[in-house]
Amino acid sequence: MKSFAMVLFVGVASLFSSGCGVYMAFTQPPRIDTEALESGGLARDVVIERLGAPKSSVKNADGIREDTFEYYEGSSSGWKIGRGIFHLVADIFTIALWEVVATPTEYGLRGDKITALATFDNTDRLTSFRVLGRETKPLEKRHAAQSTAS
Repeated sequence: MKSFAMVLFVGVASLFSSGCGVYMAFTQPPRIDTEALESGGLARDVVIERLGAPKSSVKNADGIREDTFEYYEGSSSGWKIGRGIFHLVADIFTIALWEVVATPTEYGLRGDKITALATFDNTDRLTSFRVLGRETKPLEKRHAAQSTAS
């Protein structure tokens, strides 16, 4: 009976604690629709709402503004929720041992860090949006370096 009570306690405690894999899956940023941004015409507030605050912002004398954004690629809501629920159930059944697998997996699924430049006219309407670069994950960088060295 004591072992059942202990398992029940650990299971309930894991439900109320923010396990890393579960938390990371549920709080991963949403996928950004870059095609909608590239088409232009959006208000600057809408772009900031989707991408977050710009890393830098320069406003020219003629009122044209250039903002540089950094954001993570993200994933779709269904995929995030499914992963989060799976991690939670696996945490409960393995008494949180699943976190050894879940946390590194979520780091890998986080997506690339993307740097983009958005140009706005003098009325703060988006006129152009282009991706400047991607910062790949450390494991992918190491794999690419090994591939080019061989």
